Amino acid sequence: MRKTWEKLSAILLAVILVLTMMMSVYAEGVTVKKLDTVPSATDTGAVEISGLTVGDQVTFYQIVKANYENGFKDYEAVKDSTIDIFNEDGNAIYPTAEEISALALDTENLTTSVGPITATTDKVTQELAAGEWLVIVTPKEATTIYNPMVASVYYTNDDGQAITSGKVGVNESYIINSTTSYVKKSTTDLDKVITGGKDGEKGEARTIAPDANGKGDDLAIGDTVDFKLSTTVPSYSEEYKNLKFIISDTLDEGLDLNESSIEIQIAGKTVEAAGYTIKKSAHDFEITFTEDYLRALAKENEDQRKLTVTYSATLNEKATTNFSANENTAKITFTNKPGENQKAEEIEKKTYQYTFEIDGSIGGNETTKEHRTHELIKTGEGGEVQDGAIVDDGWSETTVKSPLKDAKFTLTNKATGKEYTELTDANGYMNFKGLDAGEYILKETEAPKGYSLNTREIPVVITAEYNADGTLKSYTITVDGNNTSTYEATYNNDGTVNEIHEKAVKSTEIKNTKMNNLPSTGGMGTYLFTFLGVLLMVVGSYSYRKNKKTA
Repeated sequence: MRKTWEKLSAILLAVILVLTMMMSVYAEGVTVKKLDTVPSATDTGAVEISGLTVGDQVTFYQIVKANYENGFKDYEAVKDSTIDIFNEDGNAIYPTAEEISALALDTENLTTSVGPITATTDKVTQELAAGEWLVIVTPKEATTIYNPMVASVYYTNDDGQAITSGKVGVNESYIINSTTSYVKKSTTDLDKVITGGKDGEKGEARTIAPDANGKGDDLAIGDTVDFKLSTTVPSYSEEYKNLKFIISDTLDEGLDLNESSIEIQIAGKTVEAAGYTIKKSAHDFEITFTEDYLRALAKENEDQRKLTVTYSATLNEKATTNFSANENTAKITFTNKPGENQKAEEIEKKTYQYTFEIDGSIGGNETTKEHRTHELIKTGEGGEVQDGAIVDDGWSETTVKSPLKDAKFTLTNKATGKEYTELTDANGYMNFKGLDAGEYILKETEAPKGYSLNTREIPVVITAEYNADGTLKSYTITVDGNNTSTYEATYNNDGTVNEIHEKAVKSTEIKNTKMNNLPSTGGMGTYLFTFLGVLLMVVGSYSYRKNKKTA
């Protein structure tokens, strides 16, 4: 019997020893409360859990309880768990760190619990009965990973010696103690930014949009864009099983992944191939880190768990234009709760790549009946353009008198030298697609039949303004220094376009004049010119001879 009592008396001390060995808890202090009556089941101590985020939920599960018999008697393990921490006599023995971890995975069978309690500050304080309590924190934010903890409520005498067994008489004084614990947690998040790129014509570095915070940019078809993904791999304790940490990116059809450009680094060093597997295709990639690699990283400090993935993509001919962004969506999928088969959390981040179009759909979607812009219009003599206007149900169309078809124009980017060539259609419109913001020169290179060439070089400037999240706020096309058209969009919370507005509309009319009517080959005009030529020759010859005789 004496041995049994010795085992029982060791329970609390053993659990406290376990606390010092576990990664899951830091006991920063002890709260004491002197009792005036004999110990009883109504005794409680105030357990404090600090280091929380407002909105986190804290649940306490009792794993060791106090027994009473005319006062405090002893401690024993709560017997409603499937985890065996009992000896052959049915009494609790030393619970190991492994057993505490196993209990954290068996909370559905721990029926004596308090909570969940929602944190309204960075701490939760809860009165709990004497014994040991497993503490599980459910994070409000998916970016936080908490390790399980153990909190204690226990008795001591006036000298601070733990009372773990034996009856405490009514003439003795005693104190109930409780721990103040600071949570052990790690956080992960995902950041995605555009870091640069190159123009597809000269291969020189592009200047990315300065006001888009690295989340948005404009480029021409054929240009490349460079990306960087940054995250921190969580520090997982043993309570987390079947670890999962995956980082991926999915690009729209208008962006081609440059597969050979992918680089994976941890703390600035290339991750060895044994630490992950990778799948990649023309428009996406997925990197899955091995469980062994994640376990090894758990031992490192936060700086040594910082992960980056860099890569590039090229804008292709399938790119959408104007307010229709070419998106790519990066994502991390990761374990953030203890257990064997917990559903993995996901965090997504997007960037937005834009390219512009003159005389194109304002929303960039060719499959819908959207308003088309008309910044440049070709007309003949007597041509006249009436710009469309904003009306209650949308836009009224631009009207054109005497439009000219089949005039060939070249639009040249002044910075890169890239040229775009288009013919005007039956309405005199010319459509240039896949342009980035910048300065251009427009020039007619071939006039329609019967019209003289307009040799004037016309400056065209495209400017763009971005929202803080990288979405396109507005863009402006200015032709010939003063004819300006500005378009502006508002967005829904998910980044999709809500409405598009024309803030200013001014088309530029480019006129051609007819050539003089020339005589046709073999007609009367030919004979007339021949006769006049012969007559002039005869008159010239006569004058020459006459002047010679006179001389």
